[in-house]
Amino acid sequence: MSKGYVFRSAFAPYILEFLKMKGNLVVNSDVYRHTLQQWDEAMLENGFNELYVTREMVSAWENSLRNICDRTSYTKHTQLIQFLKYMCRLGIECFVPRIPKRPSSMYTPYVFTHEEMSRIMEAIDKSEQKGFRPKSCLICMPCLFRLLYSTGMRISEALNIKNGDVNFQSDLIFLTKTKNGKERIIPMNPELKVVLSQYLKYRDMMPVEGICKPERHLFVSGIGKPFTATTPYTFFKKILRQCGIAHKGKNQGPRVHDLRHTFAVHTLQKMATEGVDLYAGLPVLSVLLGHASVRETEWYLRLTREFYPEVIDIISSTTGGIFPDVDKNNMYYGKGN
Repeated sequence: MSKGYVFRSAFAPYILEFLKMKGNLVVNSDVYRHTLQQWDEAMLENGFNELYVTREMVSAWENSLRNICDRTSYTKHTQLIQFLKYMCRLGIECFVPRIPKRPSSMYTPYVFTHEEMSRIMEAIDKSEQKGFRPKSCLICMPCLFRLLYSTGMRISEALNIKNGDVNFQSDLIFLTKTKNGKERIIPMNPELKVVLSQYLKYRDMMPVEGICKPERHLFVSGIGKPFTATTPYTFFKKILRQCGIAHKGKNQGPRVHDLRHTFAVHTLQKMATEGVDLYAGLPVLSVLLGHASVRETEWYLRLTREFYPEVIDIISSTTGGIFPDVDKNNMYYGKGN
């Protein structure tokens, strides 16, 4: 299914307005578009032409979802439910199904040690391009991975940064396209500022017209085009092999997203060893990570305990009740934030 799909069911105008609303909220409306295209096609194929929604219509849509995993089914149901609730608010009678039980994720986050991070960065810096590949993104990798590790931002957020979002006068990076749709500001430490400056110096030498314009992407290939997360994912797996860090396979990691977990845990470790009051420090980390609440960030306290037990006494003395006893053998690790 493509963006060129034309909605033709009775729900078409409402779908378009819903997608427009999502887009205005800086939400990636494409993921909703795919689900609602499936809804639109199911309504047409089954002859549902009236502007209301029944249990039978929802079942017809569910039957059209073939060969998808439980997690994808859960995601699509939550997206459709949002659309149906939107319709209800407009006064259209709709059967709204219950949200299905969220599939559990038993992925165990991988927190890299400081020594592993040094090896990873060294391997990235030594990477060489074999042959002439004008579309290569290798020029970005040293800067991109240092950005991820030193700020904890998500890979999708990093790849959406525009030149105009980086302010070297105030040492700030503005993130405008984020997971939850809320813009946030990330400070640059002196080391990251130097790395970014060096990257831009060489990037701007590329014979690409307008590469420095504020509206152009910060990270681009050798022909000046932005790239998807697949490129750094593939590159990172190669780097892990070079460093002797075993990759367990698809959806098992270590993953690029584990750099975010590593940033959070290393930051908490540093706070604890420097005697920072975590009651004050945890909300700051929460804002940097773009979490909706501090409760989401508390999860990293447990990871710190798991991977750095030597600082647990320091953490306990500064956190008190904020850090509950948890049996590490029975800990549940969600997908992460």
